[in-house]
Amino acid sequence: MLARSKLPLVGLLILLGACTDTSAAPAPDLAQEEAVLRALKSDTWPGIYAANDADALAAFLADDFVLIGGGVRTKADEVDWMREHSWSAPEDFRFEVDDVIFLTPDSALVYGRGLSTRETEDGTPCQHSYTSSNTLRRTADGWHAVSSHVSDATCAPDAAED
Repeated sequence: MLARSKLPLVGLLILLGACTDTSAAPAPDLAQEEAVLRALKSDTWPGIYAANDADALAAFLADDFVLIGGGVRTKADEVDWMREHSWSAPEDFRFEVDDVIFLTPDSALVYGRGLSTRETEDGTPCQHSYTSSNTLRRTADGWHAVSSHVSDATCAPDAAED
C-alpha cells in the first residue's frame, strides 16, 4: 500500500522536472561585447555630445548615472546642461580605450584617454588630454552608462608651436 501511495508523488516530481528549465541563459560573447563597449565609448558617446543630442543622451545614460570630475553631476544635470549648451568638440577629438574589464557579464569598466588639440585661456595651442573611467550596465535594451569619472585633465603646449 505504501508503494502505491508514492506513485502520484513520483509522477508529480517527474512532471515538475520536465517543466523546469534548469539550463542557464547562454553566456554573452565577451569578445563581441568588448567591441560593442569600445565603440560606445570611442564613437557613440562622443557622437551624442558632438551632435548636442540631449534626447539620445537621456536614453544612453542610466537613471542612476553620476559624473565625477570637478564635482558630481547626475543624469538630469548632464541632460539639462546639454539642452542649454552646445559642446563644441574639437575636430580631432578622439577617445582611446585602454581596456574593458567585465565586472559581471552585464557590467563593465571601460577606461582610457580623451585627446584633442585645443587652446589655453590665452589662446595658446595645446594638446588636451584627460583620463576617464566609465561603468556601463547592460539591460534588455542595451548598454547604459552608470558612471563616468574624469581626472588628470591637462593642456600641454603644442610642440609644433615651439
